[in-house]
Amino acid sequence: MGKLDALWEYHQAELQLDGLDAKLRSTPARQKLNKLHSFLSEQQAQIGNIQKQMEGRKNSLSRLSAQFGELEHKYELEVSEFAAMENDPDCTAAEMTESRKSLESIQEQLSTAKRDIYDTLTWIEKATKEYRETFSKASKAKKEYDAVRAICEEEIAAAQPEINAAKAVVEKKKALVDPALLKRYAAVKTHHAVPMATVEHEQCSGCRMSLPTVMIRKVASGDGLVECENCGRILYAPPQKDK
Repeated sequence: MGKLDALWEYHQAELQLDGLDAKLRSTPARQKLNKLHSFLSEQQAQIGNIQKQMEGRKNSLSRLSAQFGELEHKYELEVSEFAAMENDPDCTAAEMTESRKSLESIQEQLSTAKRDIYDTLTWIEKATKEYRETFSKASKAKKEYDAVRAICEEEIAAAQPEINAAKAVVEKKKALVDPALLKRYAAVKTHHAVPMATVEHEQCSGCRMSLPTVMIRKVASGDGLVECENCGRILYAPPQKDK
């Protein structure tokens, strides 16, 4: 068996192992688990965002409440002062007008603050409802996720003997491959999940591009490593079976 034959057998063993892994990752339970995982991630992000916004709104509510309290106190003082001015014969009309304007200004500020407080409380109430609904959805999804994950774990356990056997074959085949070829194979695999391709009908089976005759002959001779000029995969010519 030549060096490339050994590399090809290792390559086939790796594909067999990859196939088992892919099969395990594509079961209905695993696909459902992935969807639930994505849904849970979205819900958790939404919950975190709501919490952050609610914290900001609550801080805003505290400031508005404090501001409202200060305005109320200021308004009471202004009302008392205005009442005193009304009973003061020395108070001028201009002073009364100025005091009345001050009272009206404070009233407007109180009205604005009250409206802002109401809007903030309304937002917090809606956000609290949304938070509870989202949390409820996430809790139900988490229970379903745990149940499906248990099924996936059972599938993994059932497939493990076959996977272990495939891994053992891979290691056995790997030990027979020239280290230099292994290094190049690993480099090609960073670009292609399937790093080797056969020559079929004078084409690379990986990218389906036609190959020069000289390259086809070199691959057939097994004289060194040959890579496809188009895709870079390692080319291999399977031994011809005797008819």
